[in-house]
Amino acid sequence: MDVLLKLIGEHAHILQGINCLEKARDVLEQNRQPSVEFFKTAVLFFKEYADKLHHYKEEYLLFSFLASKKGGNIDLEIGSLRYQHELNRRCIKKIEDSLKGYETCSEIATTTLLENLAVYISILKRHIYREDHLFFPMTETELSVDEKKQLNDEFDEEEAGYNTKQMISDNLARLQKMEKLILEMEKE
Repeated sequence: MDVLLKLIGEHAHILQGINCLEKARDVLEQNRQPSVEFFKTAVLFFKEYADKLHHYKEEYLLFSFLASKKGGNIDLEIGSLRYQHELNRRCIKKIEDSLKGYETCSEIATTTLLENLAVYISILKRHIYREDHLFFPMTETELSVDEKKQLNDEFDEEEAGYNTKQMISDNLARLQKMEKLILEMEKE
């Protein structure tokens, strides 16, 4: 189904960003300090691409559609995925809030940053795995041909309603910047 392939493609970009965060976390664990520019770029990428673009589609289009079509039969799974989205929003907020202190080499801010990176990375990787390997295949089998078409139409309508292409372009540029900053950091 086109919708699920789009979401899986977005997951691939999010996982690239997670890979960058893992490298930054590893550097932090070695008592080195990745640039605050890296983290500010990462926060923007994950807030805009992962949450505003991707999670919005999942929560307000896919999950809502499935909940209405399946009459509560998969509400528990949908609820757990939404909960993970919310946990990740909180982690990104805490990461963002720690950056001012991190920039001044506050050990408390650095520890807060490290703690929330670890949680964010772990939850998001598991979340993506569950969606790609369990939830999306179940969705594929649960929906009729007509329901799949209706869902695809809703996704197309949503994507046409705002500047999706520009948002994707801006955030893929942020992802490239994160990768470049990580490479520079690893060379130091």
